[in-house]
Amino acid sequence: MIDVREIDPADLSLFDEWYDAFRAGAVAGREAPLVVPREALGTSLRNPSPLNARLAVGAFEDGRVVGAMLFEYRLEDNLDTVEVEIDVPPAQRRRGIGTALWQWAMTRAAQLGRTIVQAEVAVPADGSAGAAFAERLGFALEHVEEHLVVPLPYDDSLLPSVPVDGYTLTSWAGPCPPEHRQAYADLHTAMDLDVPTGGMTREVVPWTVEKLQASEARIDRSYLALVTMAHTLDGAPAGYTLMYLPRTDADHVQQDDTLVLRAHRGHNLGTFLKLANLSQLAKHRTTQRFLHTWTALSNAPMRVVNARFGFRAVEEHRELQLRIPRLRPGARGVILDEQDRVLLVRFEFSSGPVWATPGGGLEAGESPIDGLRRELVEEVGLTDFPPPVQVWHQEVVADGHAAGYEGVLNDFYLIRTASFTPGGTLSAAELAAENVHELRWWTLDELDAATDRFAPRQLPALVRRLLTEGPPSVPTAVGL
Repeated sequence: MIDVREIDPADLSLFDEWYDAFRAGAVAGREAPLVVPREALGTSLRNPSPLNARLAVGAFEDGRVVGAMLFEYRLEDNLDTVEVEIDVPPAQRRRGIGTALWQWAMTRAAQLGRTIVQAEVAVPADGSAGAAFAERLGFALEHVEEHLVVPLPYDDSLLPSVPVDGYTLTSWAGPCPPEHRQAYADLHTAMDLDVPTGGMTREVVPWTVEKLQASEARIDRSYLALVTMAHTLDGAPAGYTLMYLPRTDADHVQQDDTLVLRAHRGHNLGTFLKLANLSQLAKHRTTQRFLHTWTALSNAPMRVVNARFGFRAVEEHRELQLRIPRLRPGARGVILDEQDRVLLVRFEFSSGPVWATPGGGLEAGESPIDGLRRELVEEVGLTDFPPPVQVWHQEVVADGHAAGYEGVLNDFYLIRTASFTPGGTLSAAELAAENVHELRWWTLDELDAATDRFAPRQLPALVRRLLTEGPPSVPTAVGL
């Protein structure tokens, strides 16, 4: 049975197990794959940024991690989006593990009120399981870059001869020197505005010196930044290039931004910048064997520059996006007693009565399990039960289910308990205000014979399957 939950990155042995699954899924089938190093990712997760949340989520089976997900979202901008990376080791694929992780992501996105899910997928020439999975989920391809690699140490014979007049260069390793911070922050803003992003939804927030210093301090824990900036002869910034040399990765270096401001293009300045930064790399590199870069297919000038330096494309880097409806998140209990009876609640709506499992909507910041415990205390008086197993996942897009939402998202959990007389902390008047008018135990035969309306509609069949087959290994997706 697959259990999905957030992991504590401070639990180092658990983090290592999670990272092993994350990496195994991320590198499968790829040539010279670049994956964030174990130490760098652990440091990032254990030292949260005030600007964004980054969660490590694991899929567990019999106590072992069999799948991994990074779930990220911004805290001060881009408040409609979340970013998701799901990685399942090849030996564990085609068992629903990715689907279980995706269901967790959808629930958390609904809790956050986010309506855009973004993802990045590396796709070799012969395709990838991740790209196929994203296509089945309905993601749209919004932007494509080439992922290019050149071997290290760099072959000096490949270095182009590019005389450039009218500019001076300044290089540094590590955080930006104080005298260049404002210009460097402004260049970062220009880069964010200039870089091709296709149809990806992205709010550009200007860089300040304070934001630059905070970002560099975080990055410096795991990477040595190698930067070269170009200036005109009167001191005005004209462009920059940036590499990240990991402190704990013995194989890979990342060529990140390269920007030449529009007024200074056409003078081979991009090549000039990269030449200078390669000289920096030669001084600081230890054992790294590959230099990586990424360039949009639409960025013809930079592709020419990369070709001059001998970069070779190894895969596509695809940016994907999925718009999702705004659903009210909820948690519900499939409560079965020792006689295999199920406890149901009768709701009265203008469309007529509906029998459903007890539970309800989650409050802000509340986990599904915590919300379920609160709802069951209030609604039926069940105060103590062991950690439940999730058995169903429901997403319904339809009017009339929750005011202010486009539908509902419910996670259903199996709870085994001795029979009890239901009665929660809410009064009859308070329950009626929430359209609750009756609580009743049902036998399976009564469910099968009933002509009443249930939610989900196939509730009798779902309960029968649960009793005859046991809980599913991955939560069953159910409809209205």
